[in-house]
Amino acid sequence: MAFLSAILPIMGLTLVMALDGSECPGEGRFSDASTCGGFIECIADKTGGYSVKRDHCNGYVYNATSMTCSQTLCDSRRERSVTNDYHPLSQVCESQPDRFLCANCKTLVHCVMGQAFVRQCIKDFYCTEKPGFGGAVCYPDEPAACLCLNPNEFRVDPYDPQRFFSCTNPGSQPQSYKCPDGMQFDENSAQCLSKSGYPQCVKSGTFANTQNCGEYYSCTSLMQGWVQKFFMCSGNHLFNERTKKCEDPCSLKFVCQREGRFPDPLNMQHYFECFMESGKMVKQRYQCPSGYMWSEESFGTGKCVEATDEYLGYPFAHCDMPDDLCPETDPCLQNPCYSGVACTFTSVAPFYTCGACPAGFTGDGETCDALQCPVGFAGIGGDCAPDSDLDGFPDTELGCSSKYCRKDNCVNRPNSGQDDADGDGLGDACDADADGDGLNSKSDNCPLTPNSKQEDADSDGRGDVCDNCPAMSNPSQRDIDGDQIGDDCDDDIDNDGSLNAADNCPLMANSNQADADGDGLGDVCDNCPLNPNPGQEDVDEDLLGDACDDNIDLDGDGVEDSADNCPSVANSNQQDVDGDGDGDLCDLDSDNDGVNDPSDNCFLLPNPGQEDANGDGRGDACSTDFDGDRITDANDNCIKNPNVYATDFRQLQMIALEPQSASDPPVWVVYDNGAEIHQIVNSDPGLAIGNDVMNDVDFEGTFFIEDTSDDDFVGFVFGYQSNAKFYVVAWKKGPQDWFNKAERGITLKLVDSATGPGPALRDALWLTGTTPNQATLLWHDGSIGWSPNVAYRWQLHHRPDIGTIRFYLYRGNNEVMDSGNIYDDSLKGGRLGLYCFSQEEIIWSNVKYTCEDGVPQEMFDDLPQNLKDQVLNTTGISTRSLFTIGGMGAQDRSLFQEPEGENGNRASNGKPRMNWVQKPCN
Repeated sequence: MAFLSAILPIMGLTLVMALDGSECPGEGRFSDASTCGGFIECIADKTGGYSVKRDHCNGYVYNATSMTCSQTLCDSRRERSVTNDYHPLSQVCESQPDRFLCANCKTLVHCVMGQAFVRQCIKDFYCTEKPGFGGAVCYPDEPAACLCLNPNEFRVDPYDPQRFFSCTNPGSQPQSYKCPDGMQFDENSAQCLSKSGYPQCVKSGTFANTQNCGEYYSCTSLMQGWVQKFFMCSGNHLFNERTKKCEDPCSLKFVCQREGRFPDPLNMQHYFECFMESGKMVKQRYQCPSGYMWSEESFGTGKCVEATDEYLGYPFAHCDMPDDLCPETDPCLQNPCYSGVACTFTSVAPFYTCGACPAGFTGDGETCDALQCPVGFAGIGGDCAPDSDLDGFPDTELGCSSKYCRKDNCVNRPNSGQDDADGDGLGDACDADADGDGLNSKSDNCPLTPNSKQEDADSDGRGDVCDNCPAMSNPSQRDIDGDQIGDDCDDDIDNDGSLNAADNCPLMANSNQADADGDGLGDVCDNCPLNPNPGQEDVDEDLLGDACDDNIDLDGDGVEDSADNCPSVANSNQQDVDGDGDGDLCDLDSDNDGVNDPSDNCFLLPNPGQEDANGDGRGDACSTDFDGDRITDANDNCIKNPNVYATDFRQLQMIALEPQSASDPPVWVVYDNGAEIHQIVNSDPGLAIGNDVMNDVDFEGTFFIEDTSDDDFVGFVFGYQSNAKFYVVAWKKGPQDWFNKAERGITLKLVDSATGPGPALRDALWLTGTTPNQATLLWHDGSIGWSPNVAYRWQLHHRPDIGTIRFYLYRGNNEVMDSGNIYDDSLKGGRLGLYCFSQEEIIWSNVKYTCEDGVPQEMFDDLPQNLKDQVLNTTGISTRSLFTIGGMGAQDRSLFQEPEGENGNRASNGKPRMNWVQKPCN
């Protein structure tokens, strides 16, 4: 068939415009019989005919029934895979990977197996959804939402809220604009606002989001502009700008007691009218005009007057609160709890409580999540798939909704953060060009930010586009306050309002600049705040300066008696929630609410009334957040420690165990918000210690060594109290006689060194056995050494109260090592960290630590009777079942049932069930 045509190359696609349209059976998208994978788009024109556009499925067969590109390759294209030069828009295809979709009013995205192929609509055509085309199509003068109705009117793009457009005259070609990243266009104000709806910063301080006072934000002025941070109140609490706290507005709820008009105690712009109707008191809420407030003239009477400063200081004065914020009816009628969970009406916000989650789920009753999968698998609950690299993400896609059900973007290399800078579906950890700029990541000076020109003005090895000090050399890129300005060029490194030159703690925020000992160092960064020591010497690296460190620690918790808030009771974390100077473990009333801890149903949160609406024994004040840290228990690694809620090794203290050596120190690189750590070089023995201090702890993670040429030590430490006192777990690939004889396998040692770091401690760490006055061998298993490029999962339980340690090691889903109970009560807690000795290219991935004072059943069963009695005789002990072999979060509280194996008390994988003997909360 002959027809007049124009060939238009658009964004990598060749479109043929047919003018006669005689091959169109009607309007729609149809197969093109002349080529495999081809299709035509027939669009009715004003003459009664059709305009035709030809396109193709990039090597795949077009399915005319579903009007999508199928997953069947054309015969002539069997070796072709879908490639995509327009990956920034691949996110549009995530939910519908084989469909035609609109990215914005002028951009149509053709999704083929999740990849985006882009077509820009020509003049007077706009992207719209049409059933006859099986999805989106560029269509003349539709939809109306993409057209201008009034001259010089700004309208938001209906497909992309970051974009907006305007026209000089109705019907003219729209001019498109785009808000900055992180913002979206608001038609009412004709402004670009942050995506969350927060106003832009105009002055420093902390403010409520007036559109939703359950949210608030802080504004910090910098030379380059503003740093804006966002926060959210828990429950139904709102942010009170006067007190700068999240508070329960329903505690001020107004109740009619007699007829009349009365001010709203929550917002003086409103008032209530109370009147009797049919024998019942009725309440109506009214609002004064903008700029006016209710003024009470006498009890029950008043009028709207011009607003004064009094209005501005009233609680929640700027909040636009819905009338039903504090409900008058039973909220359980709205089914706020998880399906099947009982709901009980209460008299305090949020006016209901939810019962326990169903078996197989964990949560607060309002939100219930399925339990996690066993070691070697990833997913949620019963929806699990193999996890070859043990980083928490399955090798194949699962149907469940959790992020842990998504296919691992690096199946054979652990990357628990799943970072993918260029959005190509291949994780940065295994992408040779992670940012998609055409340069190999190993030689790219901005491996995660496209910069093909590799400009580096300050020659520090970091390209200008990703350099937080582009005009000043700073290879470390350290940025303590996280304001995207490197410390080397930030005149206020800690962002506390005091410039570095005048700041007595330039690396730690302390706006009050308090300096009790007058040594020129602020109290918050002074390792002896009451003893002048401007040099801050700390030879044992325990964070307590030599000037006040006498090394007398009778309870063995790592805190010197002179600084210990419980000198006779081990409490490494020094938790003191009421700030009275007495640690919680030796404070009869930890929260100072007048109710002693043994009787207090929320002993970490003040609640003198002891309200407990659902009668579950836990007070309403701590029903979903036991320690009051604003992290729900289901998501909190330590539900009874408000200072720890997530695994975080982003701030590391580097400990050189042979500081006199001329060899290289370890080089630590942190990923996944502190849950994945790499050590790159072959180095002297060294530690990287985190900030959090733990008493009873469960510590787990994945070992992965990429180096294939060496055979030395990889491990971790716990109970770190100083550079001479800690427990270390070390794994040697093969035997070696160097400083001393090192055997293959895993050792657990107590380091209690008389010398501290140096050759003697180095030799003791190398030796498999015990070295007097340096290190004691507690346990050794020489059955296996590590293999390169193989993922291993470790789990460790440490219960200092009963002086018991237990270690497990898994390869895939197979347990390959169980230490049995190891007994040592030398160190009563401390910090956690990583250990290496002469071994490079190490990955510790998917690392987790949790505060757990419950005793695993296996550990309990192997205890001697006196320790069993110590556990069982604790008042209020309960036993709960918890299958933890799979690395479930330590706060999972429900029973995960497994079928019994042939031995009756064992699961089908041969592993005993894990029951927990739980100490009471108080």
